[in-house]
Amino acid sequence: MVQLATILRHNVIGKLLNYVIVFIINILLVRMLGASLSGNYFNELYLLNIIVFIFSAGLDYSAIALISRTPEVLPVIRIALLRVVLVFSVLISIYAFYVLPVSNSYFKQPGIAIVLFSIGNLLLIFYQGILSSLKKFNQQNVILVFTNLVFLGYLFYQYNRRSHITPGNIEMVYAATFIVQGILIFLLSSTPGKRTDVTVNWASFIRPGIVIMISSLVYFLFLRIDNFFVQKYADGITLSNYVQCGKIGQYFLYFSSIISSTLLPFIASESIGNSYEEWKKINRPYLLLLFVAAIAMAVSGKFMFPLLFGEAFSKMYPLMLILLPGFICLGMLTLINAVYIGKGNTGKILRGDLAGLMIVFSCDAIFVPLYGVYAAAIISSVAYCMVFLYLFAGFKKQFM
Repeated sequence: MVQLATILRHNVIGKLLNYVIVFIINILLVRMLGASLSGNYFNELYLLNIIVFIFSAGLDYSAIALISRTPEVLPVIRIALLRVVLVFSVLISIYAFYVLPVSNSYFKQPGIAIVLFSIGNLLLIFYQGILSSLKKFNQQNVILVFTNLVFLGYLFYQYNRRSHITPGNIEMVYAATFIVQGILIFLLSSTPGKRTDVTVNWASFIRPGIVIMISSLVYFLFLRIDNFFVQKYADGITLSNYVQCGKIGQYFLYFSSIISSTLLPFIASESIGNSYEEWKKINRPYLLLLFVAAIAMAVSGKFMFPLLFGEAFSKMYPLMLILLPGFICLGMLTLINAVYIGKGNTGKILRGDLAGLMIVFSCDAIFVPLYGVYAAAIISSVAYCMVFLYLFAGFKKQFM
């Protein structure tokens, strides 16, 4: 337990530092792209993330589960995942360089930016999973912090110069940051001296990953489908306000995911998480911090959001007040999902997320065209709370 507490503390510090840097990057991106363009750009990135999710097939979770139990399979899994990345690289390059230039596409960013961002994300998904299974959290945090600091320095330099820099240039450098991170994480995942004469039952390896991929995809759509309704029925500035509410809300998930990703390999190997009381004792301080963060945001948001992002973001505060209960529930949901995944009960997560997605999609289709962005916020917040309550109702049974 002492070792886990130390690992958890170091991982929290490293990832929180990285998320602070990413938050500042987000502010500068919004200010440099402008309120009318930034929302559309982030929606493009969300769509690319969906594509990457589908191609990842949940193999990062499969890798965590298998390598945590049998570390000797690491070299075989590492190479297998690299082959998936290479196939994906060919397919996304064909789309970006041959299909995109002749099609009336949703994407407005440069094709090379699409390629670099997508490949970098897939590398990060796969090989951060491997590093997590090896409990190498500090090393990956160092890489992410360093590379994001470099990109932040670039943004500060361009912003302070007030030079003419096109959105395409910003998008290119941002995408390049992801591919550099992915390559460095891949190189770090190499562990010399391990056996390579082991065999893997690929059907057993892939099958649970597919289930988790579908669940992750449904979950991602559950959290993001409202953005696309707002994009369709509102102006660009309103969309940017709503997208930034969602991005700040992600920090409730990010914080919880730090804890859950750290605990997952321990839960999978059954070295912790054998009782509800043990889980509650580990997570109590983090649950408290979620509520403290929400209260601080409710108190300061009216002045903070326009100060950070610009006067065009005055709509963020009332939208955030509506979304905050849902964001708190999502933060707690992320913590309990680690137990469901670690215990192998992913079906209940999928059912909850699918029900939530159906609620958001159907209600947004009916009410957002009539009542706009506030309808989207109310529907999403209520749906987040409902899914949390559904999964929490069966949570204690996971320890029996």
